[in-house]
Amino acid sequence: MKITEELLQKADQIPNFSDGVIMPDGDYRLIEEKGHLQTMMALLPYPEKEIWKMIPENDSALFWMIEKTGCVLTDYNSTVGMAMTQSQKEVFDALVARGIISPEYFDITRQRQKMRDQGTQGSTVSEEKTEQDC
Repeated sequence: MKITEELLQKADQIPNFSDGVIMPDGDYRLIEEKGHLQTMMALLPYPEKEIWKMIPENDSALFWMIEKTGCVLTDYNSTVGMAMTQSQKEVFDALVARGIISPEYFDITRQRQKMRDQGTQGSTVSEEKTEQDC
């Protein structure tokens, strides 16, 4: 759903309106029963069982999903995501201005870069060992 002034005025009538995901295009999706993680998993074109196999063991499933989907997760107390698109920023600002969510934003862009770097370094080390063994 697109965040409109009319919708924001009715937000207090919608249970848990603060619990949602802001899509890269600014669309706002409420978290229904399953939570943020399953909501993002439903956005990917793979069965949940396959997605779990793709997530590295040493990684946060939630952060991995944020990176893969580009979503920003909202909650009453805090919001988590990577560098926001302009559309996401507009929705975030509107939700904060109405007091629906806290202005606390945790940008995990650097954390995700470190995880990618560690993954790259790990595969480089493995490849070097393989070459030396030959």
